[in-house]
Amino acid sequence: MSTTATKGAAKAPGTSTGELNLGPYYIQYLPGNHYVLDVYGNSAAKDTQVIGFTVNQPETVNQQWLFVPAGPLAPGWWYLQTLMGSEYVMTLQPHATTGSGPVVMQPKALGDSDTQLWSLLSTEVPGYWYIQSKFGASNSQAPVVIGLTSDTSGASAVANPISFTGFEAQAWGFKPVYW
Repeated sequence: MSTTATKGAAKAPGTSTGELNLGPYYIQYLPGNHYVLDVYGNSAAKDTQVIGFTVNQPETVNQQWLFVPAGPLAPGWWYLQTLMGSEYVMTLQPHATTGSGPVVMQPKALGDSDTQLWSLLSTEVPGYWYIQSKFGASNSQAPVVIGLTSDTSGASAVANPISFTGFEAQAWGFKPVYW
């Protein structure tokens, strides 16, 4: 993910804070076919599953994501919002004790938003990142990060404890969307 624009270069469209380009991006899976995160069926319904899917041609907004800053109370954490216009954000539906669970779309929470906030942790492969949930984040627990249930088109996005030995299955790149 490039977080700075090159001086003198044409800027990509999207939200920008100073030199920080916040999207839109395809969030692209490292293994195999390099699927991108996709709102299933281009549905704007609450609790729609996020899946891994082949990049659509022509481009569709259900595969394009913005990083929306969480604000001063949660610096370094972001909402991942689709360009679909619903203003829904990626949300972890956590299991009560493990923090693992499916990733779905829900309206941005006004109160406790830990299940909707995400940060990036570097992997061993330059340019690829873990996407960590803020839910249950602490120094005493393994981070919960997004992966797919399999390396097949239509596989569900889920959050599970980080795996340093099988990190590829939880690694994501960020490809700018240019119109």
